[in-house]
Amino acid sequence: MTYNSMNYGEDPERAELVHEVIGQARAEASAAGDALVVAVQEMIAEDPAAGVRSAPWFRRWWPRPGSRSKAGRAGWRLRTLAEATGLRCEYERNRPAVAVGSQRYHPGLMWSDELSPGGGFAVVSGRALLHAYLQVDLDVGAVEPVAHASYHARPHGLRQRADEAEVVLKRVFRPPHQRPTLVGGDWNGVSADQAGANVRVPDGWIIAPDYDRDPYHFRHDEPGRSVDWHREFVFQCRTWTNRNGSLGWEADRSAGQMLRDGGLIDAAAILKAPWAATVGHWDGDDVCGPRRLDIVRTAPDVVPALVSCEVIDSDLTRRASDHLPFVVKYAPAAIAAGSGGTTDG
Repeated sequence: MTYNSMNYGEDPERAELVHEVIGQARAEASAAGDALVVAVQEMIAEDPAAGVRSAPWFRRWWPRPGSRSKAGRAGWRLRTLAEATGLRCEYERNRPAVAVGSQRYHPGLMWSDELSPGGGFAVVSGRALLHAYLQVDLDVGAVEPVAHASYHARPHGLRQRADEAEVVLKRVFRPPHQRPTLVGGDWNGVSADQAGANVRVPDGWIIAPDYDRDPYHFRHDEPGRSVDWHREFVFQCRTWTNRNGSLGWEADRSAGQMLRDGGLIDAAAILKAPWAATVGHWDGDDVCGPRRLDIVRTAPDVVPALVSCEVIDSDLTRRASDHLPFVVKYAPAAIAAGSGGTTDG
């Protein structure tokens, strides 16, 4: 499951809702006999510490913020979330699986008791990314450990977003640590994958329509409605001037195309799942409309193992965050063995 928890650490009441969302997902997975891995984004940790330190209600959630480093506070946030939801988060003793970015938002990973770390841990942060990338190998019952990752793409900077997608690809596929991999993240851009188009056939790639329509032109929930230009689109659209002097624009898919062509496949697109938005339901987020930003991408060797996926859209998830959780189910035994995460082309 990938889940942007929306400023987790700022609002104790909404943190309770986030705990309930993840706790329900854990309970449902357990009832089905499945394990759960959660890639979480937007855990708040700043340096120096921020927050209301003296209020008793605040101490309940974030006791003694004091002089902890940003890394310490980020790890603290993840431990708090894991303890509240019955999940594990330490890849080694006293080492929580969190990546500390240069900003105040940080990603982390949590997993069920049935799973155990497989020895691999990697982080990309600092100047390479606006936020950060985190990857942990987990023993899930496959032939070899499977890498699970959490990533938060930048919300602005079209060219930089594509550059950062290239950094993610390098982390996933370059030796010596490449493995079957699933990356859950808030990608902050429109996917370029086509519905079912990543299956190789004797005559080449299957030709299929884009899985995501351009949300800055046509609404998924309002067929045929054209969208008027808004200045917020500059963070998401490629623009030009038409011959008649009018403005032209379309969703910038350069980061999505980089990921697709580099071999990180959109699970919802390859499964041809019914399209569902993950953002656009929050008050004040109606300018850009319903969009699908929260995606699990997989290496090609994981594709045969994909079973199903869904956006968890409920009253609870809509109140808990401005992003809805996205869940992908896969069968570890069906992961292609021996490919090492490589891709054709």
